[in-house]
Amino acid sequence: IVPFMNTKELAVVSAVVGAGGNLGAVIVGFCIYRPINDDLLPFKVHAAYVMFWAIMSVCYWWPEHGGMFVGPLARAVPEFAGVVPEGAAGEVPQADKE
Repeated sequence: IVPFMNTKELAVVSAVVGAGGNLGAVIVGFCIYRPINDDLLPFKVHAAYVMFWAIMSVCYWWPEHGGMFVGPLARAVPEFAGVVPEGAAGEVPQADKE
């Protein structure tokens, strides 16, 4: 998901998301899981949290990229998408017409 957020500032977005995840884990560990006296319940709560967000991932959709089950909007795709300029590397040679 990170590359879709801001492609021009990918390194900054990745760093902030990574640091936020580490900080969030510490905060959740101390604030939510620490007060629970049961040894197994914090793992069950965390499993439910992870499962919820995993199920929600099918709902992510961007107009220019699409989603898991729905493609991008036709107008959001640049008109040059899939076009290889003449003479560019990787161009497929055309057969001569007779």
